[in-house]
This record gives sequence, C-alpha cells and structure tokens, in this order.
Amino acid sequence: MPRGEPYLGTTPKLVLSIDVGTTYSGASFCVLEPREVPKVFSVTRFPGQEGENKARDTKIPSVLYYDNDGELRAVGAEALSDATGFEAEAENWTRVDWFKLRLRPGSKGGKGEQLPKILIDKPVVQIFADYLAYLFKCATDFISETHLLGREVLESGVDIEFVLSHPNGWGGQQQAKMRRAATLAGLIPDTEAGHAQLHFVSEGEASLHFCIVNGLAGNVIQAGNHVMIVDAGGGTVDVSTYQIMKACPWGTEKLQGSRFETAEFVDKMLYYFETNTKPTFKDPSKTAYIKFGGNRDTDVKRGIARGAVSLTGVEVAELFRPSVNAIVSSIQDQRDRTNICISLILLVGGFASSPFLRSTLQGFARAEGLALFCPEMQTSKAVAEGALWFHLDHFVSARIARYAYGTSVRTLFDVSQPDHMERKAKAILGADGTAMLRGVFSEIIPRGRLVEVEEEFYIPVTIKCHQRSPRIHSRIVTYRGLREIHRWIDEEPDSFSTLCTVHADVNPESYKLASGQLGEFYRMDFNVVLLFGLTEIKAQLSWLEDGREKRGPATLVYDDEDEAINGDENYDGSTRSS
Repeated sequence: MPRGEPYLGTTPKLVLSIDVGTTYSGASFCVLEPREVPKVFSVTRFPGQEGENKARDTKIPSVLYYDNDGELRAVGAEALSDATGFEAEAENWTRVDWFKLRLRPGSKGGKGEQLPKILIDKPVVQIFADYLAYLFKCATDFISETHLLGREVLESGVDIEFVLSHPNGWGGQQQAKMRRAATLAGLIPDTEAGHAQLHFVSEGEASLHFCIVNGLAGNVIQAGNHVMIVDAGGGTVDVSTYQIMKACPWGTEKLQGSRFETAEFVDKMLYYFETNTKPTFKDPSKTAYIKFGGNRDTDVKRGIARGAVSLTGVEVAELFRPSVNAIVSSIQDQRDRTNICISLILLVGGFASSPFLRSTLQGFARAEGLALFCPEMQTSKAVAEGALWFHLDHFVSARIARYAYGTSVRTLFDVSQPDHMERKAKAILGADGTAMLRGVFSEIIPRGRLVEVEEEFYIPVTIKCHQRSPRIHSRIVTYRGLREIHRWIDEEPDSFSTLCTVHADVNPESYKLASGQLGEFYRMDFNVVLLFGLTEIKAQLSWLEDGREKRGPATLVYDDEDEAINGDENYDGSTRSS
C-alpha cells in the first residue's frame, strides 16, 4: 500500500522487521489496523540496556555466549555486562560475534580480511537462528508492553509477517540459509505457507525507503536522478554493492611496557571508544579521553590519568581515517564504474551518527559537486524501519540483472558447425536416436537487463527419455563472465555456476509417446520460468497437462556455495531468450 493510505485488510496484522547487523542489530514493527494509516515503530528496550545511558536505544550488540555444552548462555547487551564477563571467564564460555558475515557468498570476502574465529562446534545457521529467536522474544515482549493492539494480535495467534534485511549482493543461497534460520528460531513453520510469511529486502533498498519517509525531498526522487546509498555500519560499509571494509584499529604501542596493555584493559578501552568517543567526536583540535579504569589507574608517561587514556584530537581523527578513506574510495569507485550521473548520496547506518564522519563526508561531497543527505532520525535504525516501509510501499519497482541467468541443456549435433565439430568426441546419442551435445548455456535473462517486479521470463526445454519420471527438474545457472557470446559452458567453466535447482511433480501421463531412429521414447515439453520478484529470484516449471498450463508448486534447492557446471544436463532446449 502506498504511504499515507489506510490498511485495507479486515483483521489486524503484525509485521515485524529484523535487521541482524555485523556488530549491532535492531527490530521494528507495524501493527496494521483496518482503515488506519500504518505507523512504524522501533523496538527501543532490550535486556541489559535499561540503564539511563541506554534507555530507548534502537540497537543491540550482535554478540552471543555459549557454554562448553553448546548451550546459549547470554545474548546482546547482557553478553557484554561485567557480570557475564566474569562468569564467562570462570566457566570458559565461548564468545561469538561477526557471525552474520559467515553466511555471505564465497566471493564477497574483503581483501586481507580475517573474521573472528568461531571456537564452537555449531553451524552458523544455528547461531543465526539463536540470535533471531532472542531478537524475536525481545520484540514481542516490547510490543506486548507498549502496544495494546499489538498485544492482542500476538495473543490471537494470527500469523506474523516477517521482513529480514541482508547486504546488497546477497542472493538466493544466503536467503535460503536465513529462511532456514528463521524456521529453526521458531519465527515461521517449515511449510510453504510458513515460507510465504517471510520476506527479504536488501539493506540498500531498506535505507532508501527510510530516507524517503524521513525527510528526503520529493523532487530528488525523480526520473533521471540517481542516488548512492552509503550504509556506514559498525563493522561494514555498504555502497550499492556489498563490500567489507577493514578498519585499522589504534595500535597498542602507546600502552607497551605498562600494566594497561593487557587484553582486559584494551577491551574496556575499545568498548568505551565504541559507545562514547566514536559517536561524539567532532573536533580534531580537542583532546578526547577514553575511560577504562578507576582513579588509581595512572601512568603520566603514557598519558593515562585517573583511569582514562588521553588522545589528541589529531590521534582520534587518524582512527577515523581508514574508514573515511574506504568510504570515499567506494563512492569514487561506484561513480567511475557507472555511466550515469550521481548527484545525491544518502548516508545511513550506525556509524553515520558520527559528527566527524558526517562533516568529513560533507566536505568531500561539496568538493565533488555532490549533495549529502543524512536523516535527522536515528540512522542506526534505518534498515530495520526502512525494511518495513519497503514491505508496505515498494518504491523500488525494477532492478538490474547482475548476471546472465539461464539453464544448461543439450543441442542437436550439427556437422556443419565448426564449434560442434570441435566437440564431436563429446557427442552422445539421445533417446530419440539423434546425436546431441551437452553443456549449452540457454540464456533466459541477459546480464544488465532491467527487470520489472514480477516480470516473467521463460525458455522451452524438452525431456526425451525411455522411462517417465514423476518429478522433473532444471538447474538455474548464472554466467558471471564478461563475454558477449557465452554459449558453451566448457569455454569458461569457472564463469558458470549453479544458482539453484528447481523441482516440480508432474503426472506421468503428461509425457507423450513418440517414435525415433531407435524406436519409441517418451517426450515432455516444459518451460523454465524465472521471476525476480520484489527481493528474491523465483523459479518455476510450467507444462501442459490435459491441454491446460500447470505450474509447481516448485521446490528450489540451493547449494551451500555455487556449484560448478559440468555440462551433464540431460534435457534439450532452446538457446534463445523468450
């Protein structure tokens, strides 16, 4: 429904968005009330953050502790409390953080990046599920305590709609893992209807919706204008395409030789810097103080007095420098790689609340002739709230295909074609007695194609066999290379990979009996159908049964990582897009 219009449903419904971030996470919700205009709220109370300084905080640390038996012992702000720290050390618990990035595509690792090791025998999907379950409980407790109608909806047992955000560049494989985590967490049942309750949105698109709702001038979002989303989070920077930026932490050489160089003191300094110094620093001419101990903790030689280490404003600015440079470099890289004119940058994310970052990027933007927009609302909740507005409004109606999508098929062996003769040793005999070549990429959607939401693409495929199977399948293949002509998979095997396999159950009577050079065989014609949907690729198989088109329900099976294509598809197909 467009923003400002009332909800047209007849019964109240709860929509909950969860943004699991690399270092911090958040949740927002909307209770849809019949004939009322939807309002979006953020969860602003979490266990362990009830203190005066943390009241109404919209983000919670993405941290978990497990004991030696693999049982979850502490999550979020409670995991960072002093009491938990003492107990974790005494009981030898294992701390887990930055777990989200272990779901990412294998090709998305940052240069020189090293993620914290997970020193516990537990699948990352289960860790993600444990964290989702905790956030879900925090959100439902908050809704029950603060929103009367929301409590009634929760108590009624009406299905909840969920929106999960993920970094730009994540695709079906990562969404499948997140969907599995949602079922393990108890958010949705592991059924077709349950899966339909879960929706995905990229963090960039969620941030765009947040900016539109929170003050971005309407005349900016006009045909012909282009904007860049810079999502500066606590651990990652997302600029149009997902990219991890490694921060360069302040070295401990200033503490060397003192009793304050231990991991315990350094961790306290880092925590204070993250929660106090970083969000407030703005003037390089003023000294900053990082609190970590008591009045007796003093070392004048190293600039430590009464439990606080002093840093000049220039030193603090240098701590920001690697991240600022990385953001500027990413913006310049995105501008250089596109032939469109970008005039506006939207700055969101937890790090975007830093006055120093904003002022530095404002200076860069002015020098480059760009406009920089940063919402006045808390930018740390941009993704969680923006995800809900995305679900409600759908400002984004089309997207560009990042790769070429298709399927792997066979083609008739043609002695008049040089490329066929080069592969004559690979020719096989089909069920109809004709010579065939495997490993042909049949393109459905070309790379760079502007795809409208729910626009369908299809390509015909034929099965020729001696035994009728009640289940048909086809692999959805992506081509990530740069060649304009990419027909044969064996020419660039590393550029092709299996995105997923789509299955469908059919009536064996749908096969037609035919005659060939070797006698009778069965033939079945069907289409592979691709839809981009709002946020995720959907694939179906369609065929004729008793003269009527039938579809699915289809089942998509994703591999953990992209699987190489060996050219062993047993179906015949067209090599032209439909």
